[in-house]
Order: sequence, then structure tokens, then C-alpha cells
Amino acid sequence: MFNHFHHLLSTWLPLKDEANWVVGAVIHTRGSVYRKTGALMLLSDAGHQLGLLSGGCIESDLLLQARKVIALEKSRRIIYDATDDTNIAWRLGIGCGGAAEILLHPCTAQNDFLQLPAVFTALQQQHACNYNLHIDQARAEFSSCPRKFTQRQHGALVSAANNSDEKILATLINPLPHLLILGSGVDVIPLCHLALVMGWRVTVADQRLNAGKRANFPTGITAITQAAIELDDDFLRQVDGVVIAHHNVRLDAAAIAALQVRELNNPYIGLLGPAKRKAEVLATVGLSEAQLNYAVAGPMGLALGGDLPESIALSVLAECHAHIFGSSAIPLSVMASETDSNNAAMQVFAANA
Repeated sequence: MFNHFHHLLSTWLPLKDEANWVVGAVIHTRGSVYRKTGALMLLSDAGHQLGLLSGGCIESDLLLQARKVIALEKSRRIIYDATDDTNIAWRLGIGCGGAAEILLHPCTAQNDFLQLPAVFTALQQQHACNYNLHIDQARAEFSSCPRKFTQRQHGALVSAANNSDEKILATLINPLPHLLILGSGVDVIPLCHLALVMGWRVTVADQRLNAGKRANFPTGITAITQAAIELDDDFLRQVDGVVIAHHNVRLDAAAIAALQVRELNNPYIGLLGPAKRKAEVLATVGLSEAQLNYAVAGPMGLALGGDLPESIALSVLAECHAHIFGSSAIPLSVMASETDSNNAAMQVFAANA
């Protein structure tokens, strides 16, 4: 099961009238927890659990709490605190060691299902949503906005615009990242599979694509028999990552030239092959690195090791993911070490100030 909210809603919509539903939201955290403020999930009195608000530790209890919300037709707020040995979190064996406050709201036709059907429509159109969930009453509003895949972006409790005493959980819900693969060689098939496992939207476009080639690709992708220059402007603006892999210098050069003159949303663009080949491709189209409106990674991918198509797919998708989500792609252990060093330096500075 995919955990992106787009996928949760696509599973929920056909079921929304077959059970009674509750929306669960993390509204406050303290210390180390698995999901942060703004995380959302859906639960029902038929036993559905769509999404996660923890690493799986509290979901069984959340289902019991959701059934109480449905039976009493009343929202609930529950605190799971792993630092308190009298709290249910202690008995559930939560391993993160922190605390999370969860809000459970009824999600019914009477409150327009908390606007979730309309949110799903916006996500399908590749728009992000500013989603506002009221804390003290089961209602919500949203507005469409440009997608913004920033690193570890969370929601926040804010005051309502017309009432400073009324609190709202404001969170940004992004659509699925959209990966465009230009080329239809067998070596990009693992890349399609891996991106689909990540829950991404995947499109393969190649003017040489035929039914025989298409049959080798997973069913979850969109396949287009077109060159890059033929792709619609609106479609290209919905793309977050591009992999150019025609295995043909002339076609790769034409694809780069076509992308450089379009209005894009700063996607990741990766080119198959070594640096020498990238130079040949750019020379073919008469462009230098300085003339590129959008940077092209070539060789594409992170240095993970391995030379099989599956390893290359992991390497390329990892670099693409880092670009889309605004991450440095350095090891987390290095980041933690640098943070500890910076904190120690600040303590020394403060002590001598």
C-alpha cells in the first residue's frame, strides 16, 4: 500500500459511502516521533486503516478510538507519550521515545467529507493544496497552490484568520512527483518499477515506442509515442524529473534542446551516459553548459556503486528525489555529526561571550 495522501484518497473515495470514516491528524509532537505535525490518515468502523500516524505502533489503538468517535459522533484528541509510564503509549511499546497528540474528526457527508474529494481532484490535476483542518470542530477548507516539494515540510497549528482563539492545522498536501522518461530502452524498465514503488507518477515518451516495447513496461505508467518537442506545454509544467535515455546522441540532443526553450518548473534533468557523452550531446545541439536554462546532470545519479540497471535506477532516482525535495543528499550520519559539532561550537561561544 502506498502512503502518499494522493494514493490514500484514491483508495478511500470508492469506499467512502460503504463505511463510517474518521480523519486522523498529528497536531503536535515532542521529541523523536515517526510522523510529524500535519500527517493525515483515514480510519473506518469497518476496520480500514489508510495511512500511518506512527511506525505502526499506535494504529490499532487509533482504530478503537476512531470507532468511539463514530459511535458518539464526537471528535477526540489523544496524546501518546512514550516518556510517561502511565500513558497508553508506554503499554503499546512505542519505540521512538517521544510524544504525539492526535486529532480524530468524523468525516461524513454532513461536513462535506472534510473537503477530501475536492482535495483529490486538485491533486489529480497536479496542484498542491493548502489544507486547513479546524481543531475544535470537524470542518476543513482548502485552496489550490503551486506544488512545493521542500525537504521534510510539516504542518503547523495556527490561529484562524477571523478568530485568534480558534486553532487550525495548516498543512501543505503535494501531488505525486511526476517522472518523465524520454527513451524506451529495457534499461529504464527498473527505473519505472522503482518510481512506481515510490508512489510516483511515471510517463515514458519516445517517438520509437511501439506495442511490443510497451508490453515490457509496467502497467502503472503512462506511455506516449512522441518526441520531447511534441509534448504539450501544460504537461511539461507538471513534470518534476526528467531522465533522457534514448541511447542515441541525436535524439538526446533534440530532447535537451526542446526542454531548454520550454517553461518548466525547474525539474531534475538527467542524461544517460558518461561526461564525455554529455559533452558530445551538447555539442551536437550547439549548447554549452553556461547556455543551459535548466541544468543537466550527466553522468546522472549518485555514486552508490553497482552497474546493473537496477542499481543505476536506484542511483538516478535517489539524485532526482534529492533535487525535487531540496535535499543535499549527504548521509544523515554526516548531517547529525555536523549538527553536533555546530551545537558544541555555539556552546563554547556562549560560554566565552
